[in-house]
Amino acid sequence: MILLKGINYLTIAILNFLAAIAFVVTDVISDHSNWKITYGFGFVALLFAITGVANTVNHFKKK
Repeated sequence: MILLKGINYLTIAILNFLAAIAFVVTDVISDHSNWKITYGFGFVALLFAITGVANTVNHFKKK
């Protein structure tokens, strides 16, 4: 495992939340012709949101 010293968890959390928003927007504007793609975008957005919350918690633990 690569350990990054001086990592800014808050910046990574913000990027994760922005990625989650992007996947939700993509899910909303997609044509919903394939349910696997629709649920896939939602699932990936959920994973990014969970990772964003985890990084936010790490940021406040590090303080």
